[in-house]
Amino acid sequence: MARIAHLSDLHFGEASDKLVADLGADIRAAAPDALAVSGDLTRRASRKEFAAALRFLTSLETPLLMVPGNHDIPGHDLWTRLYDPLGRWRSVSAAFPLTVLEMPGLRLVGLDTVARAQWHLDWSAGAISGERRQQLARVLGEGAVLVCHHPLRHAGWAVGRRPPRHAERTIELLTTHKVRAVLCGHLHRAEMTRLGEGGPAQIIAPSAFSERGGRANGWNLVVLEDDTLRVETRECVGGTWRGRDLAAV
Repeated sequence: MARIAHLSDLHFGEASDKLVADLGADIRAAAPDALAVSGDLTRRASRKEFAAALRFLTSLETPLLMVPGNHDIPGHDLWTRLYDPLGRWRSVSAAFPLTVLEMPGLRLVGLDTVARAQWHLDWSAGAISGERRQQLARVLGEGAVLVCHHPLRHAGWAVGRRPPRHAERTIELLTTHKVRAVLCGHLHRAEMTRLGEGGPAQIIAPSAFSERGGRANGWNLVVLEDDTLRVETRECVGGTWRGRDLAAV
């Protein structure tokens, strides 16, 4: 059995100190085997926000794999965004350099889906290049769990949101390799779906700290045991942390 604490969209720069402390305590109480952080550690990719994220993640003292989100590259400094988009991100990723995390019963694989530019106006949407898919194919294995920022398919409620470019080709790759689940975020709403017949489960985490959209803050506890996959969403409601099972829809 493996227990994964899945966090996403932390958006340091918006987080209150109390919520950060309370969420950390809730994760420690769950005693996860690993942490999967699916991007957007920051709000504006500032050095101060990355430093706060590093302090928080280090305090959890748990093996960790993380990937960047669209808010982790500069939004307004166009030169840096185009030519060194992950420069500040590396101040955190240097402490957690793994792109594959293996332990008994678990293989986590990270995929960077962030795009520095797009051919349309929504630069927050991701992209998965052929080179990234080739790199991914070399490290996937049956039963692996993928961690990425952008959902590969969106539900009908995500009006106006684009999945990453080449998402369908990526789903085909994951299905071929019998990947078990995709852990992602970006939409700030907890959800679990199946990416087609024979495809992996797609598990979206709520935003850990951002209050934009009026949804409850939270994180997902993903439990893998033999052929069973169970997800409990932990949400902060009125200052109290509560769990609810996340059913596939």
